[in-house]
Amino acid sequence: DATYLSIFTAPLKGAYMFSFSVYGHANPSTPSTVSIVKNGEKVVIAHGHQDQYSVNSSKEVVLILEVGDVVYVRLWSKRWIYDDQSNHITFSGYLLFPLR
Repeated sequence: DATYLSIFTAPLKGAYMFSFSVYGHANPSTPSTVSIVKNGEKVVIAHGHQDQYSVNSSKEVVLILEVGDVVYVRLWSKRWIYDDQSNHITFSGYLLFPLR
């Protein structure tokens, strides 16, 4: 099983920049692993092992998207991350430029 942390559907064809950051704070034997996925295919992975009970990791990627393409952040099965009102987990994206 997987947990989807955020989902984006492209409204325009173009080049998009996506970034995410995660924070893990749990048992040191449980790693934190998340990935950006485009239309069901992993694009980039952030992985951290919590040697000292906490880990931070982040990634960025530029993707060429067609109208309707779906991009999301996925937490891997049996992995842990932590969030609260301080927003330790972020996912953002923006259109760099449209394409014809």
